[in-house]
Amino acid sequence: MKKILITGAAGYIGSCLFFYLKNNFKVSVIDKKKNLNFSIINCDLLNLNRLNKILKKEKPEFIVHFAAQSLVDETINKRKYYQNNIVATNNLIKSMKKNKINNIIFSSTAALYKYKNKIISEKSEIKPISTYAKTKFECEKLIKKSKINSVILRFFNVCSSLKSKNKIVGELHNPETHLIPTLVYKNMKKKLVYIYGDNYKTRDGTCIRDYIHINDICSAVRKSINYLSKNKNKFEIINIGSSTKITNLEIIKNVEKLTKIKTKFKLVKRRKGDVAKLSCSINKARNKLNWNPTFSKIPRIIKDEISWIRHLDKLNIKRKFRNYL
Repeated sequence: MKKILITGAAGYIGSCLFFYLKNNFKVSVIDKKKNLNFSIINCDLLNLNRLNKILKKEKPEFIVHFAAQSLVDETINKRKYYQNNIVATNNLIKSMKKNKINNIIFSSTAALYKYKNKIISEKSEIKPISTYAKTKFECEKLIKKSKINSVILRFFNVCSSLKSKNKIVGELHNPETHLIPTLVYKNMKKKLVYIYGDNYKTRDGTCIRDYIHINDICSAVRKSINYLSKNKNKFEIINIGSSTKITNLEIIKNVEKLTKIKTKFKLVKRRKGDVAKLSCSINKARNKLNWNPTFSKIPRIIKDEISWIRHLDKLNIKRKFRNYL
């Protein structure tokens, strides 16, 4: 059984991946935060000595690196992005080399591509706008320079929940800022939701995005582990999306169709760093990883998000959402 270590395992994607992999791999999980669903080894990646001790003890064959300052929000101190993304990744590379660990899967972002009104491939021009995207791109370059056997997964908009036997795991940020969990929740609770920008050059003026179900993200990671197991001295950059091209207003219509509830929404000004359209080609993921998104149809994404919201309601867990600024 292969040994996998996940960094940032208390987060949304990391915790889902743990449940997805745990029956087929020996999985270790580290984070500086706690998680109520499973036991985590406490470690801040900025603490190189502690990280070295953990990797020496756990001896993973593969590291899946999710730990990051991940909110695309220019109000966050830029130093936090630099420390938690670039310095932390550099520490992880140092520790991997010291402990002779030579396989890494890194979660990057579609936000580092230059905006163009066409499908994005891995060869599309890079021009990160947000601090988050800029630091992710620097991390990619650090990994490439390290010569570690690696797959860089550039995720598009990850969403929805994962069901694992009797367990359901989903997105629970504090505060929540992503569109689909915010929109579905506020529709179901009959609360006002804000849509950022209605004057983009799209079919209805709102942003077009490419949404990918968390189950398909976890599948892409598992396929990347298989790929690195069979191939050495690789550095592959692979887009992970669904090639969906759906606007914010079309998402609202899909939610209303499933919940039978009218959405209360208000169109407000654009956010800095947002672009009109992000949709990707997944040909490389199909060819290199033998991967296809099988859960990422919009109705399935919304249905599984509804299940997650109902689950949180049963546990009386309150969601927090950022007010419009």
